[in-house]
Amino acid sequence: MSDRKEDNFAADLPDERTPPTDHEADLVRKARVGDRFAYGQIVLQYQDRLYNAILRLMGDADEAAELAQETFTRGLEKIGAFRGESGIYTWLFRIGLNLAFTQLRQRKRRRVFSLDAPEEGSGAGGPNQASVLLRRMEQYRDASPAEALEQRERSQQVLAALGRLDEEYRAVLVMRDIEQFSYEQMADLLSLPLGTLKSRLFRARVALRDELMAYMK
Repeated sequence: MSDRKEDNFAADLPDERTPPTDHEADLVRKARVGDRFAYGQIVLQYQDRLYNAILRLMGDADEAAELAQETFTRGLEKIGAFRGESGIYTWLFRIGLNLAFTQLRQRKRRRVFSLDAPEEGSGAGGPNQASVLLRRMEQYRDASPAEALEQRERSQQVLAALGRLDEEYRAVLVMRDIEQFSYEQMADLLSLPLGTLKSRLFRARVALRDELMAYMK
């Protein structure tokens, strides 16, 4: 398959993330010197987003909740070593990603993936994180109520299909198409060369498309 086809399929989504505010930077500074209230504010800001990201990796709500809690606990223990080379969420995500990978390796079997979409307002992805993945597969028209219901059902199928993929594919899809990390951030988080990362992401999108073939007709 040519590089041109890969580039077309893996076209960038717009980055909807905003840089840290002065308030967040102030919270991080205070947390680094032992202010637990400041760290608690960081937890409140990112707990839903991190939980939803880990849920997409694990496919189990209870495991995701436990790993998100463990991530913030370890983050508190290590916050004094945070040097700001990345954003605080990216730093916490790295901790959660490593915990998730460890648990997935220990599990060594696939689990039924949660079809539950996040509640309205929870997490950075809004009420239906699957929509950003589904946009990779097809373009929506302005939807009638019946079409909107069909789109929701298809979105649930996207999340189910995501859960059937290998963990390395789930990770890059969650990181790029839901979390909207840059390629450079992803390569750093996964310790992969940039070219390898892009190839893996392309293969992951093809695998997801193949899983969804029956639903995209």
